Amino acid sequence: MFIARIRFLLVIIFLGLAVWLHVVEGIGSAWYLYVAGILLLLTHFLTSNVSAAFMLLRGGHLDKAEQLIDQIKKPEWLLTRHRAYYHFTKGMIAAQRNAVPQARQHLSEALNIGLRTPTDNALAAINLSNFAYQANDRSEAQKYLDKAKSYQTSDLIIKEHIGQLEGALG
Repeated sequence: MFIARIRFLLVIIFLGLAVWLHVVEGIGSAWYLYVAGILLLLTHFLTSNVSAAFMLLRGGHLDKAEQLIDQIKKPEWLLTRHRAYYHFTKGMIAAQRNAVPQARQHLSEALNIGLRTPTDNALAAINLSNFAYQANDRSEAQKYLDKAKSYQTSDLIIKEHIGQLEGALG
């Protein structure tokens, strides 16, 4: 939230200075401020607050992460990786809130787009496998469990969850 405000303030300052310089000195002195303002504005629409929300989620600040991720009005405008982490963050928040349909939708979308790290991919797949298991859909649970195992992660908690799900589906 704070970062977005600073970004918009900088856009206003850069574009305001650019217009002033353009009028006073000409375009030769102002073009770089136009470019800086436009680039800052583009970064807002292409990356938004996804990284900050994801870091808040990882830090256990669920409410703050949800507040930040909910500010994104057009997730389809985000760059591919940021869109994947938008869905991952929304899905993990929904999972924590026991909103299973929304969690399944967002985590499936995150897996389809592809997350950056094998650990994040495995975590999404484990959650989807767990949701399917709870719904007594063993074939779907096994499919996502196999997908989770296919990601080479060294995270011990994920390996433990994979083992628990294997035992349950065994």
